[in-house]
Parts: sequence; structure tokens; C-alpha cells
Amino acid sequence: MKSKLLFLLLFSIVCLAGCSNYDQDGNTTSEEAKQKYDAAINQVIKSENQYLKQQQINQQLKRNTDETGVIVYEDQDLIEIYYDQSSEGQKAIYQKKGSTYARKTYSKQISRKIDASEKKYLENIGIK
Repeated sequence: MKSKLLFLLLFSIVCLAGCSNYDQDGNTTSEEAKQKYDAAINQVIKSENQYLKQQQINQQLKRNTDETGVIVYEDQDLIEIYYDQSSEGQKAIYQKKGSTYARKTYSKQISRKIDASEKKYLENIGIK
């Protein structure tokens, strides 16, 4: 009786673990997460385009292209965007402030939040 109960418990744990949209590293590319963060990602890309224009950098980011990648650190309210994914690689980090996202400079505090993040939504980052 105990062995059947143990087997049933292990089987249910394995089944529940397989139902998650997240891989073992806490990464997801699921359509559900995409829909959840769609508006926030679009707002961040629009803000970064305005920043680039202010800096007189002649570049416009477009979502869902090979040149623009996104990581949403779901449990830290951070969105990191990567563009010009060449060896030089440009990136920017935005932190949620109220109902919008504000551009931040990389600091030790931001780096710690990134390192502490357990759930990430990835878009065009090369990890599929």
C-alpha cells in the first residue's frame, strides 16, 4: 500500500512539473507570457526609440526582428532589451515605475535583481 501511494505521489509530481511553461532554468517563450507582457515590451521599445532619437543615434528598434531581443525578468519588474546583437552589442534596462517602465543605468542593485530573477520571458534571445 505504501509503495502504491509513493508511486502515485511521484507520478503526480512529475506530471505537474511537466505542465509548467518554464524550463529548468526558469525561462519561457510561451504565447501566454508573450500576451501578458506585450504592452509593456512595446512601451519599452517605444521609449528606447525616443531615447535613441534624443541621443541623435540614427536607429529605430523593431520588435520581432533578429536585431532586437527582449528579456522580461518577471519577478523583478525589469525588462532588458538587446539590439545590435553583434559582438559590440547594445542593451538597455527598464524598471517598472507605477504603470510604466523607466530607463535605468546598470548598477550593482540592478545586476543583483537580474541575478536573483527566477522567471524570465525570452524573445529573440537565441534560447528557444
